[in-house]
Amino acid sequence: MDKITIKELNILDEMLLAYPIVKQRYKEMSLENYSAQISEMMKMNDFKMVGAFLGKEIIGVAGYWVLRMLYCGRYIQVSSFIVDEEKRGEGIGKKILAEIDKIGKKLNCEKVILDSFTENKKSHPLYYREGFYIRGFHFMKDL
Repeated sequence: MDKITIKELNILDEMLLAYPIVKQRYKEMSLENYSAQISEMMKMNDFKMVGAFLGKEIIGVAGYWVLRMLYCGRYIQVSSFIVDEEKRGEGIGKKILAEIDKIGKKLNCEKVILDSFTENKKSHPLYYREGFYIRGFHFMKDL
């Protein structure tokens, strides 16, 4: 998989390229809804993405933004980290996370933080191999 390139996606038109990959995880999400959510995230949190490309084909994506919390300092938050279902296990996720680390260091972050659904057990070994650890629970409540 040496032909993979990782590119920053900083504008909406670039991020829309990730829709087919994002749709693999969020099957009910329309392109219009995806575009609206990404636009709001960009406006509210300076949301950006990185994409993994094999030639011109996008095969993986991760969104991110930088925030600060008292318990961990300045951090880069990974969101919607998805690798094409047919390309998993080929080192793409590792390359995306390496790029996130590089961006986080450049932006003076102290930590990389990501959430992973508890039922997404296939992704957890990757996170452990890449130095992530479980710090706590992420609780949610519907309003």
